[in-house]
Amino acid sequence: MEQALERALKRSETEGKWRQRYHFTPPVSWMNDPNGLVYYKGLYHLFYQYNPKSCKWDSMHWGHAVSEDMIHWKDMPVALKPDQEYDCHPEGGCFSGSAVEKDGVLFLFYTATTQIDGVVHQTQCIATSKDGMTFEKYPNNPVIKEPPQGFSNDFRDPKVFKHNGKWYMVVGGCIGSATFDGDGRICLYESDDLYNWKYKGNVLESNGKLGTMMECPDMFELNGKWVVTCSPMNHPDYNKSLYCVGTMDFENCIYTIEKMGNMDVGFDYYAPQSFTDKEGNRVLIAWQNGWLWMPWCIDWGPTSLENWRGCLSVPRKVQLDSENNLCMYPVKEVESLISQIVTYTDMEIGEKAIKLYDDPNRSNRIILKLDITKIESRNLEICVLGKESSYTAIQIDFLSKIITLDKSYGDHYEGGRMNCPFELHDNYLELCILVDHSSVEVYVNHGEKCITTNVYPEENQTECWIRTPYKKAVVDYVQIDFLTSSWEV
Repeated sequence: MEQALERALKRSETEGKWRQRYHFTPPVSWMNDPNGLVYYKGLYHLFYQYNPKSCKWDSMHWGHAVSEDMIHWKDMPVALKPDQEYDCHPEGGCFSGSAVEKDGVLFLFYTATTQIDGVVHQTQCIATSKDGMTFEKYPNNPVIKEPPQGFSNDFRDPKVFKHNGKWYMVVGGCIGSATFDGDGRICLYESDDLYNWKYKGNVLESNGKLGTMMECPDMFELNGKWVVTCSPMNHPDYNKSLYCVGTMDFENCIYTIEKMGNMDVGFDYYAPQSFTDKEGNRVLIAWQNGWLWMPWCIDWGPTSLENWRGCLSVPRKVQLDSENNLCMYPVKEVESLISQIVTYTDMEIGEKAIKLYDDPNRSNRIILKLDITKIESRNLEICVLGKESSYTAIQIDFLSKIITLDKSYGDHYEGGRMNCPFELHDNYLELCILVDHSSVEVYVNHGEKCITTNVYPEENQTECWIRTPYKKAVVDYVQIDFLTSSWEV
């Protein structure tokens, strides 16, 4: 086991054709949810659900990496291992959680999962650190020993935050079965010292409309509003990551929802967690994948052939627009990866495809600005990760105001297509497209809508082109940023 953990700190010398260049991936083996995102002692700390032993989900550890800018990461030793009676089981371990700083000490909160006589037990536990590198589990764990009365044993993913001098924790839970007919809940706890917690009530209840289990809840304040996010299991509209905006009465535990929406309409965006960067901005990172119980998830992709599985989304700055819709856009630190910029203005597009680039690194950002008064065609298509008849297509339908991301031509492992409605602002539309070795992210109108998906192209799929099916279009502005790797020093 120790050899496996030691090996996990060494990244593969041969990255392979799907290893992401600037999306975070584990050194080796399996990764899912981001955990414990925090800026502490001058470094960003990223913890994540990790199985260092294989590319399959198994007894969970907390992997660990640090960064000065949220983009360039350095692997650190595993932070948490399942080594206590309350968190040690092949189908359990140290599940997801969060991190906060108090009096110079870093507190990790996580769900300990084990089985006793065949029954799953999930409790909330603490580990602390004075340097951000070595961690000790609290001797009196667990600090929350059982879910509220009437809840099932699915009780996990504590997110801790401070408000008006008190500490609060939201935890995902449910009444009934999380996998079948349960009713999801987000529980709220209150504490003065981070060790002793009092159940206050429920921030959010599904009532048969929002899924069977509220995984990975989060709660934070933006512009005087309280944002609640979660990843609901078995959401009736297949919503992977839900957000609510409203007001919160902490004393009486009453959350009043004013707005609700989908954080990302793509296939691969789950378990987002927020934190504040060193400038005070609210930033989100999510697991860029999904679970087999999701109807579109065939498996977790073929990257296990390269001895790794799972990646994280690029960090996104979070804001509310004038109508309190949640908007997300890549953090400005992404620009530190730019090695070359190519721009085009007033580009005339027709049925014959115009090649924008051939990038053997398959690592770039594309920004398009469109004035639809200059577009005769109903449709415009941008193809990335392409070669001849193999490509991933981003299709814009200006009449129906739908953007479709279609990977069925360029991904022979999963395929699939997804639709995203959009709005025009004074006849303008702006797209930001992030392309990496095995993923595509699309941001519409500076993050009003987001589409995230994994794609598994062949190595020769390195081209990008743009075209219309008929008539003509003039594209105001195209910018292509060629990006280096997050792991290059």
